[in-house]
Amino acid sequence: MTVSRVLATLAGLVLVAATAAGCGEDDPAPTGSGSTAGSTGSTGSTGPAALPRFCDLLTPAQVTAAVGAAVTLEAGPLDSCEFGQDDDPRAVSGTLGAVEVDTGNGGFAAYRTGTAGSLEDAVEHPVAGVGDEAFVATGTFAGGESIQAAGAVRVGGTAYTLALAQGAGLSEEELVAVGERLLRLMADAA
Repeated sequence: MTVSRVLATLAGLVLVAATAAGCGEDDPAPTGSGSTAGSTGSTGSTGPAALPRFCDLLTPAQVTAAVGAAVTLEAGPLDSCEFGQDDDPRAVSGTLGAVEVDTGNGGFAAYRTGTAGSLEDAVEHPVAGVGDEAFVATGTFAGGESIQAAGAVRVGGTAYTLALAQGAGLSEEELVAVGERLLRLMADAA
């Protein structure tokens, strides 16, 4: 399986697991005039606010600095932003995206649980000082040997998400550091 297929599968499973983890959640939908941080909609709007599109907000140079290697950016499915290294398909590549987590879908806790559930032998690494809360989880995926990572930073009712895949090369600590830099970059850009 190619790294891009692993990445796409990992990102998809994280979203599915997060959604499934929130099924049956008893928390009522928020009412009143709570925070609208991260929202770009107008007051009185009947539809959800537009989620950030990170390929529109970030440059290849910014993502290159966070990853520590030259990358290219490409818009992916569901308004995600995919990045990779053209010179080495086994090097770290990833997907950056956003999902609402305050819509009765189990919230950020469900996203966190779903992320850990999509990785084998998952280890969660909290990330301090970015957004309202943030984490990077590491583990293997689909019986593979290489460490992969997924994580998110919550800003208001939105989670800015990442999935990192690699064929070989980075240690767990290095992958967590890349994830932390990307989460900070996304929180600052959105």
